[in-house]
Amino acid sequence: MQLDRNQTVPIIIVTLVVIVALFFRPLLVIDETRYFGVAWEMFESKNFLVPHLNGLPYDHKPPLLFWLINLSWFLFGINEVLARLIPLLFAIGSMLLVWRIYRLLWREDRFGADAVLWVMAGLVIFSFYSTLFMFDIMLGFWVLLAIYGGLRALEEPTVKNFAIIVFAIGFGILAKSPVIVAHLLPIYLFAHTFSKPTKRFYIGGFIAVLVGIGIALLWGIPAALLGGEEYARGIFWGQYAGRAIDSFAHKRPFWWYLYWIPIVLFPWLLTQPFWKGLKGEKVFDNGMRFLAIWILGTLLIFSLISGKQLHYIVPEFGGYAMLITRLISKAELRFFKAPMVGVVFILFGVLFFVAPLFIKGFLLAYLDKIAFWISGALLILFGLYFFVKKFSDKLQFVSHLAWGSLLIIFVVHYVLHIYLDTQNLTKISQSIAKLQKSGQVVAHYGKYNDQYHFLGRLKKPLKILKNGKEFDEYIKTNPNDGVILYLKRDILYNESVVIDKGKLRTQNILLIWAKDYSKLLK
Repeated sequence: MQLDRNQTVPIIIVTLVVIVALFFRPLLVIDETRYFGVAWEMFESKNFLVPHLNGLPYDHKPPLLFWLINLSWFLFGINEVLARLIPLLFAIGSMLLVWRIYRLLWREDRFGADAVLWVMAGLVIFSFYSTLFMFDIMLGFWVLLAIYGGLRALEEPTVKNFAIIVFAIGFGILAKSPVIVAHLLPIYLFAHTFSKPTKRFYIGGFIAVLVGIGIALLWGIPAALLGGEEYARGIFWGQYAGRAIDSFAHKRPFWWYLYWIPIVLFPWLLTQPFWKGLKGEKVFDNGMRFLAIWILGTLLIFSLISGKQLHYIVPEFGGYAMLITRLISKAELRFFKAPMVGVVFILFGVLFFVAPLFIKGFLLAYLDKIAFWISGALLILFGLYFFVKKFSDKLQFVSHLAWGSLLIIFVVHYVLHIYLDTQNLTKISQSIAKLQKSGQVVAHYGKYNDQYHFLGRLKKPLKILKNGKEFDEYIKTNPNDGVILYLKRDILYNESVVIDKGKLRTQNILLIWAKDYSKLLK
């Protein structure tokens, strides 16, 4: 099975989406700058076993993403843009795996095989996450690879197919955590509902998971020994138990993910063929049972976990794409249309046109009326096209609608481009680096997330001042040190004592000499 020329276009769409994001958007604080900062400390220290954040072991994430950044730097030099393409590679890999899995589930469905890549590219939420430098698109790739190996093992329980699962589990754990098992557990436990698994499948699958965990332990055990007791506890237990039992971050109610399902399915949920396909003949076949077990089972597991974030269910986006594709494939219509999608685009286009009239206060500093009006016009034109257009060809309908994801990503970044420019911390990071190179100590007031380390190519950790008492004592005893602090946007300050400044959302970041703090707010 090979992709034809038409099927490569959806991959180009997702690539263009990422290029748009790279053009408009700096590394986002706090997550993206933190991950680059940790990778930079790994590069500087040449300690590839234990990631560090500001000189201390960083136990929140495994090392695979940091390794890949360092591999990029080794091959191409220290280059932010090329390293930021790593999630795109995994997004493309995920699309190809979804195409392969769809072919395994419905071998006779030629339309679905042609359309599933278009549908996945058209999932706005998938395209958006492909632009983010996070762990979840990468984890999604390993989840899909494990599923691909598992479906093949259901048909032929051979060593080769189980080896795919081993490889996916091992690298999936190194990508994010053992949470990959939660994404696969419903499929394994309920394989009998959509297939006829043999005893060899269950035994082989169990062994494959254990061997995959063993691959991850080839890193985990030496890293735990090198990183110390606290680090070992963090990577083996602390982070995952905390989120599962009583979340210390992102604690939300059981039903929280249900709010997001319409967003995840946008825009396909608003199309006529999606709903018509639900009434198609023999819709709920073995392939659909598989998707139901996977999507609903995983949704239940992550709903039971105390800590919830939308990106926790990113690995299931491929399942949603296959579900949508199959429903559209089963839809029997003379014409295929999506007037409601058109209405949504038109409404948002009108909103973009009138928004500049209502923007007031400090938001005026971020306003580019031309950007709003151009974006509004593009949305209205696209919306009018889909409001009136009727397609006689189903694949043409799917492919045209998929371009909407590129349009949405573009207009969102375009109208925010002034704000996004202000969030670039490169300049102040370089000022911090200059102070360090001159021998000055630089202290940071409050929790530090490595946001200056990569952008400034810092060689030394920052001194962390955890609270106001520590800060007050420090500036008295170390008047010649640099200090980084944060002020709310509406607090006036003395510009003359500021070495450099930046913005973090609506806060002002100020780099000053400790001795000048008494003059700052006068």
